[in-house]
Amino acid sequence: MEKKKISLVIVEDDPQINGLLTNFFEKDQKHFETVSSYSSVESLLNEKLDLSEYILLLDINLPGMSGVDGIFHIKQQWPGIEIIMISVLSDSNNIFKSICAGASGYLDKDTPLTKIKEAIIALSEGGSPITPAIARKVFEYFQPNKNLAENLTKREREVVQGLVEGLSYKLIAAKIDVSLDTVRKYIKSIYTKLQVNSKGELLAIYRQLPNA
Repeated sequence: MEKKKISLVIVEDDPQINGLLTNFFEKDQKHFETVSSYSSVESLLNEKLDLSEYILLLDINLPGMSGVDGIFHIKQQWPGIEIIMISVLSDSNNIFKSICAGASGYLDKDTPLTKIKEAIIALSEGGSPITPAIARKVFEYFQPNKNLAENLTKREREVVQGLVEGLSYKLIAAKIDVSLDTVRKYIKSIYTKLQVNSKGELLAIYRQLPNA
């Protein structure tokens, strides 16, 4: 069965970088069906299309609203959108704020284009482009929520285990013999119980839990 192609949106204010990223992904028609680009968070938020199924490459240092501040508004408008931060600002503070705000991953602008593509594809398949070092920082902040995991049902733990293994929602559904919509409902419940906003936060916490 042919994999669904990825719809990608890019927010980058540097015209040269924006053009480089856009051209690179537009040429890959095997993996990408739509590639759109914007120069600011504000211009993205004016988009009338439903971007809920898109993956967003989001810069941090933008004119007007920063990428970090923009995550909240973007997620409010399109709750299902997955966000990968891509920035020259690779200090732990920006990484931490981005992941906590709801980003699913974080890449440096020096990352080769092929590696950026690998991260996007991995995210589209249910993976999470987050390094162990970043995961540890997020976990330390959310450690008080550790006991909340005890409230997860057996099914919810099975779903989380699937995410830890890098499985897509579709593969998790097949593995535990439920529908894709049921998996999505479990994910929403898990996020609420663990008080997290993104897959990155979820994995950062869960990988540190006993018997996880």
